[in-house]
Amino acid sequence: MSSIEEEVISYVALTGDLETVTRAHIGADHFLDPVNRKIFTEILAFTADFGEPPTPEVIQRDHPNFVFREEGSGPVDYLIRELHEARRRTILDLGLGAVAEALDSKGSEAALPLLRMMLAQAATETATSREINYASTGAERLELYRQARDNPHELLGIPTGFRFLDKLTLGIQPQQMIVLTGLAKSCKTTVMLGMTRSAYDHGARPLLISFEMPYVEIARRLDGFLARINPRKLQTGELSAKEWRALEEALSSPMGDHPYVVTEDRAGVMTLTGIQSKIDQLSPSVVFIDGAYFLFDEISRESQTPIALTNISRGLKKLALNNNIPVVVTTQSLSHKVGAKGLTASSLGYTSAWVQDADLVVGMEAADEDFMYRMKVLASRNAPPQENLISISWDPPQFEEEEVTDDLPY
Repeated sequence: MSSIEEEVISYVALTGDLETVTRAHIGADHFLDPVNRKIFTEILAFTADFGEPPTPEVIQRDHPNFVFREEGSGPVDYLIRELHEARRRTILDLGLGAVAEALDSKGSEAALPLLRMMLAQAATETATSREINYASTGAERLELYRQARDNPHELLGIPTGFRFLDKLTLGIQPQQMIVLTGLAKSCKTTVMLGMTRSAYDHGARPLLISFEMPYVEIARRLDGFLARINPRKLQTGELSAKEWRALEEALSSPMGDHPYVVTEDRAGVMTLTGIQSKIDQLSPSVVFIDGAYFLFDEISRESQTPIALTNISRGLKKLALNNNIPVVVTTQSLSHKVGAKGLTASSLGYTSAWVQDADLVVGMEAADEDFMYRMKVLASRNAPPQENLISISWDPPQFEEEEVTDDLPY
C-alpha cells in the first residue's frame, strides 16, 4: 500500500492537482506509512499557506529519500479508491478486534455499540461524494453553453457509429447507461459491436464483456466489417483471391496504439464487483456488456429473477456514475410483452428498472423487409419515443440508415 501512497503524493507534486485528492475526502489518516503521512500533512499545510501544492524539489528538501513515481499503477481515481479501501480495512481490522475483546469480556451488550460505531466510521471515513455549489459555478456552465453555441451539432461524447443515435445523444457520455433491447436474434449484439468499433476509432478504450458470443465469433464479425467480407466466409474459408488480399491488408495494418479489450474471463465478471475489478485493472473509457441479464446479483444471491435484475440494473448505473464512464448493455425483451405497437418500454424482461435507470433505452425490432430493422427509442431522458430504419447486410457487411433529420423533436 505504501506504493499507492507514494503514487498519490507523486501525482499531487508532479501535477499540482491536490483538489482531486482532497475532494475525494482523502486526508492524512489515509496514509498508513508514517513518513508518507507526514509528507501529505506538510503538503496540506504548504497549500494552505501558499495557495498551491509544493513541487517535488520543495518536498525533497525535507525528505531527500522520497522517490517520486512518474508512472503510476493506474489513474488517480483508481489510486484514490485504493486509499479508501486500505483505510476501510484498517478501521474494520481495529474495530473487529475491539468488538471481539468486548464480546469476550463483557458480552454482546458491550460489543454491539462498538460494532455500530465501527460500521458508521467506515462508511463516513471513506465517503467519496462530490458536492458542487450550484450558486457559484454559473461561469463554468456558461462556458459549456458557449462552446455548444459556437459548435452546433458537435458530439460531446463517444460516437455510436449510427447517425440516429448520435443525434439523440450527442455521443455517449460519462456516467450514462445505455440499454439496447429486443427479442432474441434482433441484432442487438451486432449493433453493439458496431458501437464498440466506432468508440475505438474515436480514440476511446472499449472493454467488451459478452455473455452471448465467444471471442472467436466476436473477432470474426469485427474482422468481417473491417475487411468488408461476410464473416461466414471467414469461418468456412470460402474466400476468393481478392477477398483474401483484402483480409490480409485489413489485419496487417496497425489498428491503433490504444487497447480494445474483449474479456473471456466470464467467471471473473459475472458480478458487479468483478466488473469493477476489471475496470480498475484495465482503465477503459467505455464498457460494453452483452447479455447483462446473465449477471449474478451479489445482494439477493440470485440470477435472472426480478429482484436480481433490478439490483443489477441499479448497480450498473452506479458503476457508470462512480467510474465516470459510459456503460452500454444489451438485455432481452419478452415476446409476450410485445403488443400491436411492437416493442415498448414495457417489453423489457422481468423488471422495469432497466427503463428507470437508463439514460437511453433503444429497441431493435425486425421490420417487414429482410435485413431491415427499426431502431426505436423506447425511453430517454432527453427525447420522446421515435424510430429510424436501418439495414444490416453481410455481402459486404455494412450498416445503412434512413435519412436522419437535423432537428430533434424535443
